[in-house]
Amino acid sequence: MGETVPMQRKEDIGVLVGWSSQDLGTNLVVDLQTFEKTNWKAGEEPDHTRIFLTKSQAAVLANYLLKASGSLTPAKRKGFLHSLFD
Repeated sequence: MGETVPMQRKEDIGVLVGWSSQDLGTNLVVDLQTFEKTNWKAGEEPDHTRIFLTKSQAAVLANYLLKASGSLTPAKRKGFLHSLFD
């Protein structure tokens, strides 16, 4: 039998310059646009990484990023009935 060779992990480090998302019902596709330092200087287009997420995964990621950035989570909106009796 042949020898197995472990996959080499390529690490790309860059900056996030844009993003967009597409709603697919219970799922989302998030398109992240990034530049590596060498591409930025060459005037190339940004790299695109598309990630398929459930909406639950997207909510967990959003909450994580809010906490990691030190931002507060958005205040919960009061319901219609609460506003009538407030």
